[in-house]
Amino acid sequence: MTLRFNLSKQAILCTALFALQPVWSADTEQPIEISADAAIREEPSGKTTYSGDVVLTQGGLRINADSLIFDIDSSGASVITATGTPATLTQQATDKSASVDASASNIEYQESAERIRLTGNAKILQAGAVIEGNTIDYEVGTQRVMAAGSLEDDTSQRVKVTLPPSTLRDDQ
Repeated sequence: MTLRFNLSKQAILCTALFALQPVWSADTEQPIEISADAAIREEPSGKTTYSGDVVLTQGGLRINADSLIFDIDSSGASVITATGTPATLTQQATDKSASVDASASNIEYQESAERIRLTGNAKILQAGAVIEGNTIDYEVGTQRVMAAGSLEDDTSQRVKVTLPPSTLRDDQ
């Protein structure tokens, strides 16, 4: 009986993490539009810094931030870093998934690694489920979500997962 109970708890946690898997890659074929109060382009490096009420949209994806840096890594792939108090990311629902709302002090997308990293009071909400931590990584290709707390100034932040009652039912 104890083994079954422990396995059920693990299944619930896995369900929560799967429920939070966003559909980041759905809009990659759409154009990126960025609006901001100011933009600085550095031609030699290919880096552009946007500041002041920055809004990035790509299909159903929307990022709001105080500043956003659009850079190219050594392999020629995009690296987008949004910073805010907090920076927010919204991915509109597709046919099969619920909308995703995320927030953190920093949101970074690395195209070559197909990874989104939320750092600093990171939070993802989807279909009533919530995952919070200091850092949340989402690997797009493997659909893997990893969350971590932190130890800062003798205070710890632990990972917190909140599940709606519907995910706790046996038929889900």
